[in-house]
Amino acid sequence: MDIVLGLSLQKSYFSCGRLQYIGEEGEVLLIRLKEYFEQIKGKYGIYFTREIHQINNTFFREVPSHSLAGTQDIEIVDSLKKYPMCMINTYRYNAFYLTELDREIRKLGARRIYLVGVETHTNILFTAEELRNREYEVTVLEPLVVSQDAYMHAAGINLLSNILSVDVE
Repeated sequence: MDIVLGLSLQKSYFSCGRLQYIGEEGEVLLIRLKEYFEQIKGKYGIYFTREIHQINNTFFREVPSHSLAGTQDIEIVDSLKKYPMCMINTYRYNAFYLTELDREIRKLGARRIYLVGVETHTNILFTAEELRNREYEVTVLEPLVVSQDAYMHAAGINLLSNILSVDVE
């Protein structure tokens, strides 16, 4: 069974007033994601990741602290909570770093992983790179990914398709 991996679909990106709020594009993305997950449920394994940062985590010192442990920022957006069959807590842009993601994916025997979610130039890019290193076939569904910055989104898509040989649909 192939897997759809939803990266960082949590309140820190989709709730107005949060540090990583992605604005109107996020509202459109949520509508598209809900429609997509309704279409594919039962046909694909649906896994989500959520970022959780400790207050003393110096890795993210150049960006505002967000998705802090113990805050509402780490929670998945309410309208999407019912879809994942598995939730993976992540600590870096690469969803494999110190997680059980590879073991969970292997349980289903997946060969192709579809990526959706936020921050095309970080979360999507670094996770796709690791999936390619592990010889998975990877597809990024471009209408279902977004970054806070249009330039960085375009750069991420460019790197995914032209450097990592990721299929972008």
